[in-house]
Parts: sequence; C-alpha cells; structure tokens
Amino acid sequence: MKYCNRPFEVHRRDSYFVELGIDEWAESAHMAVNRQVASERAGLQHTYGSTRDMDREMASMHAELAFSIFTGEKWHQHERDATQRIENVHGPDVGGFQVRQAAGGKNRSLLVRGGDSGDDIFFLVLGWHRLYEIVGWMRGDEAKVNRFAGAPDPSRPVIWMVPPDKLHPVVELIPEAKDRFVEKRTIAVVRTAWKERYGQVSEAG
Repeated sequence: MKYCNRPFEVHRRDSYFVELGIDEWAESAHMAVNRQVASERAGLQHTYGSTRDMDREMASMHAELAFSIFTGEKWHQHERDATQRIENVHGPDVGGFQVRQAAGGKNRSLLVRGGDSGDDIFFLVLGWHRLYEIVGWMRGDEAKVNRFAGAPDPSRPVIWMVPPDKLHPVVELIPEAKDRFVEKRTIAVVRTAWKERYGQVSEAG
C-alpha cells in the first residue's frame, strides 16, 4: 500500500484507520512543538532513557489526536486543566486509555514500560503524516510477561514489546468501531491494501 507516494504497511486486517485533516495535523504538530519547548525549558528527560526528539513528539501527538477522533473521547493533552502541565501530563492520553505510537525504525510493537500501570489499557496506533492505523490493545499486566520482555537498547531498562498480531482486536473494547470510517478516498486505498495482502476485502473497512 502507498500513501503520499510512500509505502504504508497495514498491520492487521481488523484494524481501523483515521486520516487527519490538514488543520488537525497542523494543530497536533503545534502541540508537539509546545511540549518539546516546555520540556526542554524544564530540563526534563524521558524516564525510560530516551532523548526527546521532535519527530517522535509529533508522531505521538498525531497518534493521540487520531485516536481521539476515532473514539470521540477527550484528548487530555489538548484539553488539560490548570493541574496539568503540557510537558508532563499524568494519567490517560485519550478518554480512559493510553495511546502508544511505536518509536520508529523496525519496531512496530506496543511498548509497555516498568512504570506503566498494570490496570491501564494501551492502544497501539501506527502511521505517519496524516494516516494512522488503530491496531489493537492490551492491558498493562497482560503485556508484562516474559514472552514479551525485551530491551531493544541495552542502555535502557527492560520493556515489554507486544507485536501487532498478539494484541486484542479494537472491536472487543470499542464495539461501535465497526461504524466508524475514514473518508471515502482513504477507505478505497485501505481496502485495496487489504485485498492485496489478505486476498479479500476486510469487513472492517
């Protein structure tokens, strides 16, 4: 599948897609810049050892906004109250859920870290530019098991990496998802990709 003349991998046949509008993309990019600047001013570092990176910040913000649009739930980073600081928002990302965008490179797994709550539900959202795939979900304590343990960078603490095919389907937790679609043009592109990869058109699209 190609999107904006670049390869776009479809990770599950039962995933869902959201395409951000240009204004939505620009708004979330602006939020990423604000968070990056605020974090640098405060001298903050990621607790799991990663350095702050603008591309990563933007991808994270875009994924959170896409998930908020998909679920209709509140995006806390955007609608924070006086007790929340832009560079260090505690609690869920969207509604009652945590949203994780893979860090990049070859990794496409849901990353769960030692400080993450076992009670939280984590959704993996993958994509780039304006098209994002809502891949699936898993609860924190379910992810923190030996078979998912890994350390892609030996200098960092051990994390748990759950591959897309091991996640629970989106509709198990959000049954109304089957009625939510991206715009028609994008649906046509995604359906073509599903057909090429799986030999049939997915019911999800």
